[in-house]
Amino acid sequence: MNVVFISPPETHSIENSLPEQIQQGAGVYPKLGLLYVAAYYEHATGLKSDFIDAPALGMDYVRLEEEIRKRPIDVAAISVLTFNLIDSCKAADLVKKHHPKAKVVFGGHHANYYPAETSRLPQVDYVLTGDGEISFAMLVEAIDGGEKREELSRIPGVSWVDPFQENVSETKGEAGELDALPFPARHLISLRNYNNLIGASDVTATIQSSRGCPFACTFCDIRRTEFRYRSPDNVVDEVEALADQGIDDFFFVDDTITIRKKRVHEICREIVRRGLKVNFKVSSRVDCINEDLLRDLKKAGCYRIHYGVESASEKSLEYMEKGITTDLVRKVFKQTHKAGIGTYAYMMIGIPGETREDMEKTFDFAAELNPDYCQFSICTPYPKTELYNRMLRDGIIPFDYWQEFAERPYEGFKVKFWNPDFEEEELREIQQHGLRRFYSRPRFILRELTRVRTLKDLRRKTAMGVNLLLPWKKRIAAA
Repeated sequence: MNVVFISPPETHSIENSLPEQIQQGAGVYPKLGLLYVAAYYEHATGLKSDFIDAPALGMDYVRLEEEIRKRPIDVAAISVLTFNLIDSCKAADLVKKHHPKAKVVFGGHHANYYPAETSRLPQVDYVLTGDGEISFAMLVEAIDGGEKREELSRIPGVSWVDPFQENVSETKGEAGELDALPFPARHLISLRNYNNLIGASDVTATIQSSRGCPFACTFCDIRRTEFRYRSPDNVVDEVEALADQGIDDFFFVDDTITIRKKRVHEICREIVRRGLKVNFKVSSRVDCINEDLLRDLKKAGCYRIHYGVESASEKSLEYMEKGITTDLVRKVFKQTHKAGIGTYAYMMIGIPGETREDMEKTFDFAAELNPDYCQFSICTPYPKTELYNRMLRDGIIPFDYWQEFAERPYEGFKVKFWNPDFEEEELREIQQHGLRRFYSRPRFILRELTRVRTLKDLRRKTAMGVNLLLPWKKRIAAA
């Protein structure tokens, strides 16, 4: 079987809670989910697979079509977010155009939310929900064996539509013990095709040491999900394997790696014990960290922690069920800086019930905390989140517009903020005002100049800075 994994061009992303210049400056990271599925497939079958990562390779649809046309393809796998559903469908169309007998498999978050709706899309043959590693390998085997209904129905998390009926799985795929999974199939990509403007090196590798998050944030799509994790030795084995290839900068993309602090202590101490000279950044909640852990993180090479702060308003924090206080945020940021570790603050404006004064206090709070970088997103009710369901119940959102999009995706669809007190343009202007306030501070500019690594780095940061500081309306007019 000729299996190819595809990450399509990002030309029709419908997410807009962040300004375009922030999204463009965030860099391009490897698609770990697909790489895990590819690794397990190759390990389980002994067969080779192929990987086309269009964003990393700078591919448009003309180039992607050529790559698809010249490859033999029996099965094409695409990991789908609701935000890239249009692009995923366009890539699937290209597969069907040049390989009519090929089977297209959609997995990922969108498939988890809308398995029945996704299976009805004309480009899609099969949908996988849950962990894809084991189920995908079983699905390819079933396809190769003639797609017998009894075999397909035994695969956890597989849904499909045949001429007789819809077959929507009531189960989800499970990866089992995470330590038993092979490391992501990075041999299918070149890490040098990926970039991160605010990393410690020109090449950054991503690592996922856990899955899920048990906390209750209403805006999050993995709210109250089971926290599963790899052992410290297994995690550091992956770090060491990459370090042996000359990689020294890592981003642990776990949603909250520090949920089990003892495990993170052990990871840090094992990195030190093995003498690995690496740099890395992690994401944490402020209530999942302490000074002892900060010391171990620093010793192991941690140079930045990304914290979800969200708001300076206690009322807004309660509305979002964040479970933290602004006093705790202040304390942890001071402790983190004292430990010699940088910070990145995720903040949010336009939370239902917020006033303009509340948002200004959030901007003041960001300056007070003085993180290395700060992101001000606009509160957006995303599909299947508690925030979205609550706003539907409260009548703020008049109908389930995400459901309509899942059933009939179209290119003109736009995400809405559904804020009852502010128009979208007002929130955009307030967001841009907050970004200018934070990033125009002399303190930030001087600090950032000291971190420039190369002339290319300087050019990219300068371009992003100009876009950040140029008023939003002027950018729209210039476009």
